[in-house]
Amino acid sequence: MKKSLYRREAPLGVRKMMSFLTGSHNAATNGTAIKAKSKDGKRTERPRKTMKATKKHFLKFILCGNIETQPNNIDAMEERRPATVEQVERSINSGRFHNAVKELTVLQHEAFCHTICNSIEELKNQQEKVTRLYTNLWEQMSKIFHKSVRTLSSQNLNESVATAELKEAVNALVEQVNEEKKSDSETSALIPQSREWMAKWEEVVKQSVKERMCQLPQTTSDQAASSVSDELEHMGKTMKSDLCVVVKKIKPLYPENFDVCNTYAHFYIQHFSLQLNTITDYGLDENDTCHLLVWVQCIYPKEIMNHADLVHNITWEKMGPLLPLEKISDLENQYALNVVSLVEDLMKKSFDYEVKFWNEEKLPTILNTVFHSELPFDIIQMLNGQMEGAKNVSFQFANQLLPLLVEQLATFLKRYKTTFEEFVKANKKHTYFLPLVIANINSCDNYRQYIRSLENHNFKDEDKTNLYDTFREIERIGFDALLEDLFLELKPNFRKLSQKNGLCSHGTMVHIVKISETYMLKFRTLKDCYYQEIMENIHVYLVKEYIRRIMKKKVSQKSSEQQKTIANQILESASLIKECCITYGSKAEWLNDAIPKIAEIIKLQDIDAIRTEVASLAYQYPDISKHQVGAILYIKGNLKNSELKYIMNILEDFREGQEKDSPKLFSLIAAS
Repeated sequence: MKKSLYRREAPLGVRKMMSFLTGSHNAATNGTAIKAKSKDGKRTERPRKTMKATKKHFLKFILCGNIETQPNNIDAMEERRPATVEQVERSINSGRFHNAVKELTVLQHEAFCHTICNSIEELKNQQEKVTRLYTNLWEQMSKIFHKSVRTLSSQNLNESVATAELKEAVNALVEQVNEEKKSDSETSALIPQSREWMAKWEEVVKQSVKERMCQLPQTTSDQAASSVSDELEHMGKTMKSDLCVVVKKIKPLYPENFDVCNTYAHFYIQHFSLQLNTITDYGLDENDTCHLLVWVQCIYPKEIMNHADLVHNITWEKMGPLLPLEKISDLENQYALNVVSLVEDLMKKSFDYEVKFWNEEKLPTILNTVFHSELPFDIIQMLNGQMEGAKNVSFQFANQLLPLLVEQLATFLKRYKTTFEEFVKANKKHTYFLPLVIANINSCDNYRQYIRSLENHNFKDEDKTNLYDTFREIERIGFDALLEDLFLELKPNFRKLSQKNGLCSHGTMVHIVKISETYMLKFRTLKDCYYQEIMENIHVYLVKEYIRRIMKKKVSQKSSEQQKTIANQILESASLIKECCITYGSKAEWLNDAIPKIAEIIKLQDIDAIRTEVASLAYQYPDISKHQVGAILYIKGNLKNSELKYIMNILEDFREGQEKDSPKLFSLIAAS
């Protein structure tokens, strides 16, 4: 009730006080103490400071308008005086920042109001004190903000203490920011250091981010190229782990309007982007370019942007890319060129080393019972490594790089084929000629399997065909080299079969089989697919050479008994060939009927039966010619020309519609 009366009587009090202050009151005109009576009747002096305090509080009432907060008596006003400079300093130094902000805010306003009627020098002195306090306060708070991510990331510090310390600084910051918003322009102009604390906080965050991102870990690597990958790895891991700390431990301490997560993320990405742009201004090798693209295209979007703690707390679409799309495209093109150049150089070095090994009279390594070469493994591993690196960038980029790598492989294989062919021609007396040739044939399977693994990629059919053709050429060169000595040794023995009007040399045929078996054993160190293929080649050779001897027209028997005898001899030879080849792994069963059918034709006497058997032979081996059928029928010396013509005409009746891709046998035989 007294308070409301005091407010209504204020105008009268104002007039009295103004009269008192301007000298109209006779008790204070000479500036001396006011006289008053004591209990003993003597007059005493009231201290002059009471008058001055009254004067100051009155001016505050007039100028600051805090009527409702004024005490009702002078003694109460003295007891509620604002904090002193020393009190504020103690709050700052003890880490009670929130309390210090409140005290400093009151001190700022009190200093302004109380000194408004003082001298300019006194006003300036008070402002300087307040300014120093604000400066000291901000320095202490900024240290907390600057180290907050580091301290809350450390496993060696007391997290609760660090959290409480940061919470105190945040509360003080929020208090000061709110004070800024409601302070009038006149007061803030006098104390400019108290303004724009939000901007100052953002600058501290920016500097703390820069410090974190620039603190590269110690590395023992001596390779200059590794510094780029080390820096990228450090920045990426630091950004991810620090932002997780911001989301989990720092964000809860700030009010929502501070947008802490996006603020921190903006500065981390800004710094990362700036460093990446700086790095790309210098020439990068393929490894550094790959590392950079992997971070930008793969790790950043997958492991950072989509991290469970970050994906919903940061507005990534507002952050922008780490690098402009144009620069990423340039980097990909440069990376592809670097990879092609590197692969070309590594392939050349690997192949030169392989050729050197060929000429060193050394036995190739045996791996899983077959002769083995490391060259295809080196080449394929090299290509796979580059493709995996490209996939880490993006699958689209890997598909763009693949044709370039395949082109390099094709170029390498052509050089390989030419060099291998030259080696085979010039080194037949090489101690380990056969094992080296076998090792090179086996290598083709590794390359072929690798190409097949790429068939689902961006791979042109034309490129595949060219590669497969090259493999077949290398394999052909190898097979020819392996079989050359065998065929040279067998040729004179086959020649004996058709000498002196006979095909009855059983001993010669046995000898031919034994020679073949000796070579077949040498080929066991071929891979299964190639071993079966070379067995088929030997099988074809034995069958076709024997048929060639039949067609030499050296034997012609008119007697049916003689024809049966020759037919039986032919069947015995066919059995020897079949048993040998099947025993050693030939899968060419389609060859097994050729010689027996010829023997049956020679044995038969009925013209229609002969005609039917000829048709069966031609049906199974459609590449047989009339001339070759005539050479077989020549052995049957009792056939008339009309009968021969009748038999031969059957070839025209069934050949239409025969499959053109049927196995070739008779087309390999030149009839005499």
